[in-house]
Amino acid sequence: MTAADVAIYKQDVAEQQSVAKIILGQNICERMLLRGIFVHSAGDYAQLLANFTGLHSSKFVKLMNRDAVALGMHHTRYVDETGIGIGDVSTAQDQTILAVDLMTHEPIVRSIASLTKVWLPQVGVVGTYTPDLGQGGVVGVKSGWTIPAGGCDVMALNIDLNGTVVSTYLVVLGEHSNNSLALSGQVALALYRSLRPSIARVVTPSGVKVEWVGSLSDLATTPSPPT
Repeated sequence: MTAADVAIYKQDVAEQQSVAKIILGQNICERMLLRGIFVHSAGDYAQLLANFTGLHSSKFVKLMNRDAVALGMHHTRYVDETGIGIGDVSTAQDQTILAVDLMTHEPIVRSIASLTKVWLPQVGVVGTYTPDLGQGGVVGVKSGWTIPAGGCDVMALNIDLNGTVVSTYLVVLGEHSNNSLALSGQVALALYRSLRPSIARVVTPSGVKVEWVGSLSDLATTPSPPT
């Protein structure tokens, strides 16, 4: 960690962002940074991880926006590496697309996102902020909070359908209360419980499949404006 890295950490502390302490000369690996980001929402770790690429911040953010478009996240725009800056916008639908892609194609993300606590250098053992993680089949992914966005929870939940395990994803944004993170998790679980009866293991002529057996009207979505 360089003096510039420590300056990032101190600036985030001054802005009362979620951080993990770093010190000058400290060595830290990519896996540890990912653990701090997913489990402890360390914004300074996100900035450090971007710095590891050797790209200027503006170039890195440009690539973030490029990948968002490629994934079909048409209502998402990033202005910094952390996603919490003024001007960073997205929707529940877009965040679902991102979560499914990461959990499906990045094994390291899936393994880290399921951890309820991790050890971080200069910090020690810290727990997750993500509601209900490790309980009732919840295996990820990430929660967050800002004043304008409120409590947000991207939840991955495994369902066992007579021996066939499938992952479902629920995204709740904009919960405002005295305990908004917990509320976002409660709403995500309530949404899951309301939809669970509509997901079933079905025998078809081509084999056993997991299908939506509920009302087709529940599958119709109208994109909401970015928030």
